[in-house]
Amino acid sequence: MRTGIIISISVIITVLAVLLWIGVATKIDGGRQSQSRLNRGYVTYSSRDKAPFGSYVPYKLMQQFFKDAKPKTATRPFVKTYQKTSDLQLQNAVYIIVARRMWLTEADAEAMAEFVSAGNKLFLAVEETDSLLETTFGFKVKTGSFIQHPTTVTQHFSNPNFGADTTFTAPRGIQLNNSLAAPDSGIITALGTNKDHLPNFFRVPYGNGQVYVMLNPMTWTNYFLMKNDNIRALELQMAYLPEYPSSVYWDEFYKHQDGPQQGDFSNWQVLMRHPSLRWALILAVVLLLLYVLFEGKRRQRLIPPKPALANNSLDFAETLGRLYYLHHNNANLANKMTTHLMDYIRQNYYLNTSAVNAEFITALSRKSGHTRESVERLLTMAGQVRLADSISDEQLQDYYNSIYQFYLKAN
Repeated sequence: MRTGIIISISVIITVLAVLLWIGVATKIDGGRQSQSRLNRGYVTYSSRDKAPFGSYVPYKLMQQFFKDAKPKTATRPFVKTYQKTSDLQLQNAVYIIVARRMWLTEADAEAMAEFVSAGNKLFLAVEETDSLLETTFGFKVKTGSFIQHPTTVTQHFSNPNFGADTTFTAPRGIQLNNSLAAPDSGIITALGTNKDHLPNFFRVPYGNGQVYVMLNPMTWTNYFLMKNDNIRALELQMAYLPEYPSSVYWDEFYKHQDGPQQGDFSNWQVLMRHPSLRWALILAVVLLLLYVLFEGKRRQRLIPPKPALANNSLDFAETLGRLYYLHHNNANLANKMTTHLMDYIRQNYYLNTSAVNAEFITALSRKSGHTRESVERLLTMAGQVRLADSISDEQLQDYYNSIYQFYLKAN
């Protein structure tokens, strides 16, 4: 009893401590998220986010831009996805990353270089590029001004084949003015410019493929695309990609990075990155601990099933029959069997055996479940046995069988 109370108190204290920790962590994390969202205008670039600065709209439009290739979501670093996905080993594949900034590992950069060199397309819509990425593909980005909303986001496209109306704007956005540092390299092709007419959308050939870099991912947000005719801004960017790719992948890993990758990536990082999944995992661990605490106590032994009651009348009749049969005293044995029969009827059917008449026979037949004819025959034999001076072996055997059948089939 005392042990149970101690365990219960320990469980309550543990649960309260976990809830307090979750509450404090949620408050701190919520404060950080609120400040971050305030500073960045709720920018997520997530394909599931329908908020103004999410990327739900462009993700859904991917199915219209590419024929016979439904976009697939990648949730791991590029090197992991590339190594374990056969689709990316083919030519003419498209890999799209929309994020604030990319922190690559050397393995990521090498895998991207191998992927592009094989004849595939890597499309990056990012606010800032990674130095390892720039070194791998041979370009340099110049950091410009960062203007928080409210302002007007402007994006120009410099391809004359697009027509005269190639400028797109959206009010109350975030103006990103990063640009390509060396547009006149002769290898890199400028495809678009920012409000200062500096190239912020360009193509870098590499091997048999190309890398496309858009330094204004605001053009990939729900808010920008839903303004005016800005859907065309996305269409113009997608025009450089193949209409019939072998596969299309949309990245959901790099947009959740808060800093350089630490150690080997695992599926646990995906769980711990999202608050809802993180608390679900913690709750599962707490429930498991509670289960171990309560189910770990000694259980009460199982109560064995109670055996069915045996018909003692049958055993008594058999024992009595063997006993008296050895002495060959048929009359005495028959009278003992009759006495036991009448006692059995009184105890089990609550009938008065002093007057054996028609009413008694009818009542005994109804309560015992035997036919009236069989009951009447048995009682007639009992009366004859009681009055007889001697009984033959055949008569005793017939009487014994009748009583045995009555016990055996009685209700």
